[in-house]
Amino acid sequence: MPNTLLDPLIEQRQRGLRLARRIYPPRTLGLAAGGLCIGSALLTLSTPPWVWLLWALQITGWSHLAYWRAKRHSSPYHAERQNLGIDSLLGGFWLAAMHFNLLPTIVVLSMISLNNIAVGGTRLLLRGIGLLALGSLFGMWLIAPGAPPVIPTASVLLCSLPMLIAYPLAIGYITYLQARQLSQQKRNLTDLSRTDGLTGLYNRRFWEAQVAAEQISDSPAVIALIDLDFFKRINDEHGHGVGDETLRELATLLRRSLPAHFLLGRYGGEEFGILMPATTLAQAEAALRAFQQRLHRHTPPAPLARMPTCSIGVAAKAPHMASHEQWLLQADQALYAAKGAGRDRLEVASSAASRSLLDLG
Repeated sequence: MPNTLLDPLIEQRQRGLRLARRIYPPRTLGLAAGGLCIGSALLTLSTPPWVWLLWALQITGWSHLAYWRAKRHSSPYHAERQNLGIDSLLGGFWLAAMHFNLLPTIVVLSMISLNNIAVGGTRLLLRGIGLLALGSLFGMWLIAPGAPPVIPTASVLLCSLPMLIAYPLAIGYITYLQARQLSQQKRNLTDLSRTDGLTGLYNRRFWEAQVAAEQISDSPAVIALIDLDFFKRINDEHGHGVGDETLRELATLLRRSLPAHFLLGRYGGEEFGILMPATTLAQAEAALRAFQQRLHRHTPPAPLARMPTCSIGVAAKAPHMASHEQWLLQADQALYAAKGAGRDRLEVASSAASRSLLDLG
């Protein structure tokens, strides 16, 4: 038996890996564009060779190292938060190395703050500001910068433009992709909440809700309940796996045989429901009898010799119905009549039966 206590840990790790994958592209882009911005400021100063070496190593290697570290960490989420802390420390160091050149300083501060607040909100933002200050103090101690120039040179301004333009665009595009992904996940969850997992048809709760909505409309409509004949024998003789495959085959045949605007649902077990809006009783009968004929010819799943037949109960919407439950009850009574008459039949709820059911109600 699997240890279900591990499931939250596995899910937590998956969330951390998704975060690392999400940060990897903007960090790589930010280092490239930000490196150009920082490098242009360093060129105007007497920058030691070891600072240039550190600059080159960070631009070319840090994003890949951070991603590699997060993927192999026991907790990728915490590793990525640590990586963001390193981003802030290094950012503070570069502020000092640039002698706090005004425009590059604003660019670096904005980039790092944007990353921190996007991942951890104001708490991570405040931590990042503290680490930026710590990195700046460390850089000042190592490099001992002079007074910062107030106005950036034209070359620094030009090299800062890619960072000012490209990085916000990249973050915006990544946010857009994430919004699309969340929207798709929401649609998937909605589909799961109204879909039968085995057949892919609507589940009973959602299908009945559509029947209830259709019952109060003014247009003609018909519902049908379909039951596979002697389905229990398939499960008993061949196992539930073959039974499940038979139900899936039936669902597939229903989709292929009936018009797209018919709403198909699994009513329960081997019983299916069909809501046929804007359809007369004659049209519904013709479509369902054609389906029965296709079912007779349909290739069954192995090891069955043929597909099981089906019994169908049909009921048209009537103006005197007080609720959709009465409509379903008529179709259910017609289905029982079809099974009682020998199965592999289609029976229609008569108006007389309808009135008697209303009297019983």
